Amino acid sequence: QFKDMGNKLTAAGQAMRGISTAAAAVTAAIGALTVKSGKWADDMNTMSKAYRISTKDLQKYAAAADLVDVDVETIAKSHVKLEKTMSSAAKGTGASAEAFEKLGVSVTDADGNLRDGDAVWQETIAALGSMTNETERDALGMQILGKSAQELNPLIQAGAERMAELGKQAHEAGYV
Repeated sequence: QFKDMGNKLTAAGQAMRGISTAAAAVTAAIGALTVKSGKWADDMNTMSKAYRISTKDLQKYAAAADLVDVDVETIAKSHVKLEKTMSSAAKGTGASAEAFEKLGVSVTDADGNLRDGDAVWQETIAALGSMTNETERDALGMQILGKSAQELNPLIQAGAERMAELGKQAHEAGYV
């Protein structure tokens, strides 16, 4: 009877060792995830400052970008190019002004001031996404967004509504 009890205690000890090993693995995974999350937050903060995009918008873009296979830094770079193009187009002449006009996107408000870059970017993506002629879409996209327009094609094809939906889902899930 003592031998049977000893065997049970040995088996229980081995089970506890297995649980202890599993708990250590879970703790290590949580630690790695915490470090990874901290790095991601730092990267978002750095990118936000570098590209002058709010961290909130950047987080929404990052969540949506992952789902449509576009790098969030490509989105950020396209914002910078768009703002330069907006400035040029605001003068009312030239290829930039013509490109925005073809898309039906205004870069200035009623007072002639440049509009919010993020709003213009979203309208531009929506307008490009509604175009049926892919060659013309690519040409206008590159005129306004630079070389990154080609890399944004999956996002453009997904459409502005889908991007807004993905951003909303990210917000609701606590990702933003």
